[in-house]
Amino acid sequence: MHRIVLLMAVLTRAIASTANYTGPLATESISLSSSSMPLPVVFKSMRVTDKPRRQKPGKSDSPMLNYIFDSYATSNKHFHDKFRPPSFDDVTSEDTIIDADTGSTVVFDCRVTALRDKTVSWIRVADNENLELLTVDLETHTADARYRVDLAGENWKLALADAKVSDSGVYCCHVSTHPPMLRRFQLNVHLPAMRLSKEAFLETGETLSLKCAVLNLHPGEDVPEMHWYRGNSTLSLDEARGGVLIETDHLTLTSHLQVARLKMEDAGNYTCALEAPIRMKAVTRVHVLQGSSLAELQSGVKTKSSYVTLLLTPSLLAFGTLIGDVR
Repeated sequence: MHRIVLLMAVLTRAIASTANYTGPLATESISLSSSSMPLPVVFKSMRVTDKPRRQKPGKSDSPMLNYIFDSYATSNKHFHDKFRPPSFDDVTSEDTIIDADTGSTVVFDCRVTALRDKTVSWIRVADNENLELLTVDLETHTADARYRVDLAGENWKLALADAKVSDSGVYCCHVSTHPPMLRRFQLNVHLPAMRLSKEAFLETGETLSLKCAVLNLHPGEDVPEMHWYRGNSTLSLDEARGGVLIETDHLTLTSHLQVARLKMEDAGNYTCALEAPIRMKAVTRVHVLQGSSLAELQSGVKTKSSYVTLLLTPSLLAFGTLIGDVR
């Protein structure tokens, strides 16, 4: 215990003597702390956390420049096709076949992409292989006023109004490249025709029904006129006799004739005639018989058929037997 007290006293005296020391060491320490030397600069390490952002081609950080670029690209028709050669939109090695009715309007479509400074022409190849220049770009170079050229986007359209059978042939869409580009169209304009009901056998008192249709004809702006005649009469059937009903559809060019309560004098040739826009006609035969006459006719046809069959049967049997003997 005495040793501990003695040790504490020695330590207390040593600490007190150090605190009261004012020698050179203490003065130097104070002068260093109060000096005006600049503090050292500390550099912190910088770490890149994000990759540099890549700009899109043709784009900038300025909204105004982007607007100018987009406006130029929209206004310039061939901005994106500057390095592409002209080509047809739908490439095919075969002729495009177009079937048309007489009097209709035929439209040829020729889509050309990346045309730039080239020209588009329409040419017709006649039967004798002669070439007829129809249009160059939007100018018409033919005296035929039925031809018209129009441009819709990249589609060069050639329109032919009031088509005729003589207009059939090959039409070419020509692009002035080197070598030239050609797109061929085969136009077939069909000749108008009429279809009429076949020959009819009816009894007196029955109702006659005949149908007539005009094929491959487009009436255009003209109102078609269709009439029915019997025999050599020049009067329309609905004017020459009562009990006649005629229904005509001017859009489909069809006509339906009904004659009620047939009489013997109603027999003869019936004509369906188209008066406009062109003149054409078709004729069919109508037989009006008494009830007994029609029965005899049907019976006679049946008897004749049976008689012919009866005559042919032995011959066929003999021929079959002969073939069997040969084998």
